[in-house]
Amino acid sequence: MDSTDLKILALIQNDARVAHATVGERLGLTAPAVHARIKRLEREGIIRGYLTSIDPEAVNQNLLAFVRVTNNATGGAEEKFEAFIREESNILECHDISGEDSYLLKIRVDSPSSLRQLLARIRDFPGVERTVTSISLCTIKESGGPPLARESSAVEETETMIDRSERA
Repeated sequence: MDSTDLKILALIQNDARVAHATVGERLGLTAPAVHARIKRLEREGIIRGYLTSIDPEAVNQNLLAFVRVTNNATGGAEEKFEAFIREESNILECHDISGEDSYLLKIRVDSPSSLRQLLARIRDFPGVERTVTSISLCTIKESGGPPLARESSAVEETETMIDRSERA
């Protein structure tokens, strides 16, 4: 991956639908060249996929919670717990963390009662010693990926061009 690939990633990270021609214009590349680079980045697993950012309120998923889980399970019990975490659609993220707790979960549900039911299922797993839940009152910032080194003027100019083309 070279600096041009990084610039492409910075330009498409928050809007994967931006036209390849628009990215190419900004970087001095043709649309087919941008397309070829993006396809290579997909094949190499650098671009893992594309997501649609959906307003949680529009789909009645208004409650966001972060749950710290202390799990002393080993072997098969731990694998079953992690398999459950991967399959449960209301668990958006799970991080194996250092420190006093074992996991940090990001959960989105429609109501406190739904959260209560999900927490009961989590606590039922062998080895789960405790959970500590924090409810989010509002989201100040939520990003779609890792921070990329941005050549601020180039990226901002491209984003401005994209905004203008969308308004037209």
